[in-house]
Amino acid sequence: MNLITRTGIVATLLAISAATLAEVKASDAVEYRQGIYKAVKWNFGPMGDMVKGKQEFNAAEFTRRADNLAALSKMPLEGFIAGTYNGSYSGSTDALPAIEKDWETFAGIMSDFETNAAALAETAASGDMNAIRPAFMSVAKTCKSCHDKFKD
Repeated sequence: MNLITRTGIVATLLAISAATLAEVKASDAVEYRQGIYKAVKWNFGPMGDMVKGKQEFNAAEFTRRADNLAALSKMPLEGFIAGTYNGSYSGSTDALPAIEKDWETFAGIMSDFETNAAALAETAASGDMNAIRPAFMSVAKTCKSCHDKFKD
């Protein structure tokens, strides 16, 4: 085997390895953010049921879930990396390529999510549903605005 052939084989193997590593990193990022959003849903759903009167209001539980949501709201942004959006990622994701194209708007909505979730946690500590309801709705509206623009 001559030097050119060996060099070509090595280059091909390196390219395949790099592509495999990139895919692993992409899948890790998607799995990371999807895990966070499952935890968001786990906490947000019961709070919504309490706000709507479908579940009896429990101030301690609501506050705990609001605190969890505030912590979770700080986490997902780092999981949105290039190559992890619907159409450019080989796995399953509902994240639209519009995220990458309009990163500034997306990051702004994520910042609003963080701010509104922190405000909800603070308001939840009061135990006053009349104050909690509008704070909860602010978070819900932020989530909806992101889903409408950036989720398939």
